[in-house]
Amino acid sequence: MDFDTKVFVVFGATGIQGGSVAKAILDDSIAAKQFRVRAISRDPAKPAATALAQLGAEVIKADMEDKESLRTALKDAHAVFVVTNFWDTMDPLAETRQGKNVADIAKVVTNGKLTAAVHFDSKARVDEYIRSLAIPHTIVHLGVYTSFLLESLVPVSSDPPSYKLAFPEPAHLKAAMPLLDPSADLGKFVKAILLSPGRSFNSQFNIAERYYTLEEMIDLMKSLGLNVEFQAIDQKTFKASLAARGWPDFLQEDLVQVIQYAAEYGYFQDERIEQAHELVSQPLTSLGKSLSESPDFAKLIK
Repeated sequence: MDFDTKVFVVFGATGIQGGSVAKAILDDSIAAKQFRVRAISRDPAKPAATALAQLGAEVIKADMEDKESLRTALKDAHAVFVVTNFWDTMDPLAETRQGKNVADIAKVVTNGKLTAAVHFDSKARVDEYIRSLAIPHTIVHLGVYTSFLLESLVPVSSDPPSYKLAFPEPAHLKAAMPLLDPSADLGKFVKAILLSPGRSFNSQFNIAERYYTLEEMIDLMKSLGLNVEFQAIDQKTFKASLAARGWPDFLQEDLVQVIQYAAEYGYFQDERIEQAHELVSQPLTSLGKSLSESPDFAKLIK
């Protein structure tokens, strides 16, 4: 192991976001010469963790609820990638607490070096807290996952297979959403931030491949062989469909509000995504490419 390289700690390394970041560094010869990836997992024996170890990552056991384990995880760290997983607990307060725990230890153990935080849903409080610590940081806000489209498809018939993309009113075909394939592209952005910190310190970036209207999404899925139509439905019906999939009441309301806000005001409040594009030199993954390479999408058109 080359101890002249800088330690880059990646939380959520066995998940979609952290995994994309860890692999982007491990797979890049230039980045790998500068940074040693320390992948954080609550279970270093799980397959995703051992796969990262085989790629060259140092895998450390730690838990965001355990500050002592965080001190070990963050020892000698130059940079930290922080992502909290709301779905582990479905508790916004727990998610905020975990993010603050990492930020607190990072400020002490790393002597106030770069913290990269990923924002989604209720993580705004963690964003604000990191800013209040006055440590060099970069905050990235992610667009809508391309996989969300597949999760939003409702079967209409099985012979032949057909679907509807059902969103709550006031969603309409001309409403646009910024889409991102996080497993393919998030790591590209974070790698660029690490390699050129002067361009991103104390900044916030909105990350997406591009904006797509719902009409474009429908047309693209049709061109790939999926029989699908768009349907705007009332909020009560939409919430009932989420409840049938096990979503609690407060999450049903959250998703309705997010979709409403995006339709009326813009997902990023009409803020630019081009600023983030200027950081990366690698091509980003289009919706068409993401869907055409998705095993889950392939199952729908068989």
